[in-house]
Amino acid sequence: MPDHYEVLGVPRNATPAEIKSAFRKLAKQFHPDVSIEEKEEAERRFLRILEAYETLGDPEKRSVYDASGGGRIPSETGHFDIDDFSHVDELEDLFAGEVLETLFGRKGKWGPRKGGDLRFDVELTLEEALRGATREVMAPRTEPCPDCNGTGASPKGRVRPCPVCNGLGQVKGVGARGTSKYVTIDSCSRCRGTGRIADEECSRCAGRGKVRETKPVTVLIPAGAQDGSVLRLPSEGNEGLRGGPRGDLYLVVKVKPHGVFGRDGPDLKRTKEISYPMAALGGIAKVQTLDGMAELTVPPGTETGAVLRLRGLGMPGTEDGAGRGDLLVTIDVKTPTELTQKQRKLLEELAGPGDEKKRKRWWG
Repeated sequence: MPDHYEVLGVPRNATPAEIKSAFRKLAKQFHPDVSIEEKEEAERRFLRILEAYETLGDPEKRSVYDASGGGRIPSETGHFDIDDFSHVDELEDLFAGEVLETLFGRKGKWGPRKGGDLRFDVELTLEEALRGATREVMAPRTEPCPDCNGTGASPKGRVRPCPVCNGLGQVKGVGARGTSKYVTIDSCSRCRGTGRIADEECSRCAGRGKVRETKPVTVLIPAGAQDGSVLRLPSEGNEGLRGGPRGDLYLVVKVKPHGVFGRDGPDLKRTKEISYPMAALGGIAKVQTLDGMAELTVPPGTETGAVLRLRGLGMPGTEDGAGRGDLLVTIDVKTPTELTQKQRKLLEELAGPGDEKKRKRWWG
């Protein structure tokens, strides 16, 4: 499979603006109605351009593509088709829908299309990730203009077919390349490719029929959410095209690093310092957890680096929300550095005269 970056002719560090510019240039240059290649080959090339932009024009898909080393991102049908292309509005700006319908054997106008998705990052503390949290995100979305109900016309105006393109939304021209003639197809600048105009445009949306508004969306983040997990809110994205459903809203969870606790899936991790006598004799140590103080049983002879487990004091399970992981406590034995004569004598008796192996074990 051709590399998407090579198809668009951009470097792997290209900016989104550079990728979009390259796509628009290539799409107009290699549209099958303009290309001098055979029809089937022209259609295959054009689809490769669409597939490349479908991946590289979306930050999340591009990230997955780069991480996979350039592997194909499968479509719902298993192979890329014009129906998998989500940037329909950009194609309509370039060509208008009629051209693509004729090109790919479709009859009538394109049907409803799902609106574009939105993506936001939400930041949580580890404590919020433990118990769940609520966030309100301000989502900028395209909405039908409330003043004209999406028609683009003022209250006194009416909508009629564009006189420049006769309602097709596209204008054609004839050019020449050497001895070959070709047809150029551009979106009608008068009606912006819609095929219709208003006698008197709506003052709020300038005749577009859509406005961009920012609305609050309340999101419930479940307990146990992990850093990098993605939440999907159906139908909270941009307005669909031609009566299609709204897109979705995706939230990417970012969990702040904690100064005490680390995380390994459902388990939490921390370090606990204990005294030398407790390490030798055993005992009960008080440990701060995300749920409050807990008692940790330290067995006799515990050494630095030993991992003790407090069951059920980790994070909730993320798949079904049932159960919790454990808190894994790594022991750090504090070696005494300043001893009284009595303490030194007791330690020497414990180690035994001349028993360097025991001394090394207890002090090492």
